Amino acid sequence: MAEKAGDGRALLHRQALYLTSYDCSSEANSWTAHALHARRGCIAVQGGSPRWAGARSTATALARRGDPVPLLDFVDRSIADDDAAEAANLNYWAYWMGALREPQPSDAFMADRGLTGWDPVTLLRGLAQGFHESPGYVDLYAHSLWALLTAHRWLPQASPALARTLAGRAARILETGSISPRSRCELGAVHYVLRDHER
Repeated sequence: MAEKAGDGRALLHRQALYLTSYDCSSEANSWTAHALHARRGCIAVQGGSPRWAGARSTATALARRGDPVPLLDFVDRSIADDDAAEAANLNYWAYWMGALREPQPSDAFMADRGLTGWDPVTLLRGLAQGFHESPGYVDLYAHSLWALLTAHRWLPQASPALARTLAGRAARILETGSISPRSRCELGAVHYVLRDHER
């Protein structure tokens, strides 16, 4: 399916490639490993690049398969401190987590730097759930939570129970988790914002 989706249908191709990283059959494993590693060198792209979303999917799929370095590099070089990439990352999450309900035929929706058209509480809930269930992506989740709470500081007041649960999870990772220095700093800021609304 992923091979057939490559003829200009970028969204389908990208998702098909990512989903094959969950397939443990020998045939799928071999094809996915080859396809992902062939794209490994294309991960360092800027937020406005048409290849950004594909690079993001490649980095996350590689992390899913036990190679976390490309995802750490992607967060550092292709999301952090780049306004277009920060917005694209949150818009991308919003789409795939159901906070942006309208179907999107292209990647154009990711260029919205105003972060309009989706519900921040729904995205916070989705990120909080994924943060708990997807330890291989902890650095991407930590950065995305930090960016979301930076953009919408009111979110903990909108869902206090969720904020408490997420604060507890963040505290446990800060105490015991093996995360990058950037993630430790950002997750510390997330924990502070989540706890601060209770004071």
